[in-house]
Amino acid sequence: MFERISFNKVVSVAVLAFLFMVSSLAVETGYGVGKQPPDFKLKVVGGNNTVSLAQFRGKPVVLVYWAGWCGPCRKEIPALKELYSKYSSKGVQFVSVAIGYRQTEEDVAKFSAAQQLPYTVLWDKDNKVSEEWSVRSIPTNFVIDLDGVIRYRSFGISPEVETLLQSMIKSEN
Repeated sequence: MFERISFNKVVSVAVLAFLFMVSSLAVETGYGVGKQPPDFKLKVVGGNNTVSLAQFRGKPVVLVYWAGWCGPCRKEIPALKELYSKYSSKGVQFVSVAIGYRQTEEDVAKFSAAQQLPYTVLWDKDNKVSEEWSVRSIPTNFVIDLDGVIRYRSFGISPEVETLLQSMIKSEN
């Protein structure tokens, strides 16, 4: 009547359940929707100046954590460029943070130039900012409102981003 379940199957299911719980908790304990993330100050790729998140207060911000070697990151570049062309002239700030894992600042500078990225590219050399923001996979995208509160966090760009940006622009006027 009852199937005998092996010890290995029980352990496998328990480990999978634990990993799912931990991965869900990691996102929840990070900076998610409705939270105000900490400020950061990072170096602009290929330059000597730095940029802080605080300097964008009062403007909508699209913030992307990425790497040049990341396939999904590369795939979303056209969508980001399209959003940039539509909304940068309307006050939306676009900032990308290149993680310092498996790439150098020189790699990022070459990739950014080859892709003709029109937005600000920052360098998180030691990944401290990415870790503080609980970025567990890339691309991780944020939309931050005029008050510095996260309104969107996801592992990619969705149509929701454009809807949010449109509402933030209307509320600004």
